[in-house]
Amino acid sequence: MSIDIKLGLDHDLALSKGGDLVLADGAARVAQQVKITLLTFLSEWFLDNTWGVPYLEAIMIKSPSRAQVESIIRAKVRDVPGVTGVPTVQIEIDSRTRQGRITLPGIQTDAGPITVSVTR
Repeated sequence: MSIDIKLGLDHDLALSKGGDLVLADGAARVAQQVKITLLTFLSEWFLDNTWGVPYLEAIMIKSPSRAQVESIIRAKVRDVPGVTGVPTVQIEIDSRTRQGRITLPGIQTDAGPITVSVTR
């Protein structure tokens, strides 16, 4: 079983009322790691520039292929430890606000199904 340091809604470290770090395990850990993966651009992390989603290279381009975008998202999420399947990828694009929302309902994990949604 893996554990991770829990992050709060503001993506900063979650602390207990006593100021101690809070740990995440099970489905909460997998959901947090999926969210971190989807919020990281390719080459953003200086220790491993092959990690992250190729948003600028393959997704946020003129006329991207929806099937290719879904395939990229599925592959990146499947790489997260504990994820066993990604049955559905929902992508919503708001051209007015220039934002996208990726929702992954029913991700199959070792700890049971989870749903993750991120806005970028």
